[in-house]
Amino acid sequence: MGMKDVVGQIVADLAREYFADSPVGASPRPVIRPPADPGALAALERRSGQSLEQGYLAFLSLTDGLEGFSLLLLGCRDWEPGGMGEIGEAFRETTLDSDPEDVGVTPEAPLFPVAVNEDGSQGVFMIAPAGSEERFWLTGEGDSFFFKEFADVLGFLADPGSCEPRESLLP
Repeated sequence: MGMKDVVGQIVADLAREYFADSPVGASPRPVIRPPADPGALAALERRSGQSLEQGYLAFLSLTDGLEGFSLLLLGCRDWEPGGMGEIGEAFRETTLDSDPEDVGVTPEAPLFPVAVNEDGSQGVFMIAPAGSEERFWLTGEGDSFFFKEFADVLGFLADPGSCEPRESLLP
């Protein structure tokens, strides 16, 4: 299934859940944004200090971020001053200060926030490829889950029972 199909299915599910709520709209409102342009994608890649994983790149080429989950999926525009990228960056600093080695993430590992909740207590980081197939780490609020591809992250956020992510990079 291509990223376009994954995003379409997830947005349809989010919209169905949003309208099924009682009262209507009790869950977060799904918002699809216009696609990121190539210049913004290149700037984001420079900011991240690593190559963007292909699924995340495809996602941003469809929608520059996505609202509707408990986590905001960050896009290029979220890194503008005052954007949610600032909360993602603060969460990264907090995470690095909280012994990520406990789950196999070294303190020097390049982590780049790709999702964060409003209070900065949970998020998803893209990890530069180095010795592990996993490129994404969902952490916070006692959780630690690792995913190979961004599509796996999307699937898990839509339905946590859809896959069994690793809880640690340690053997």
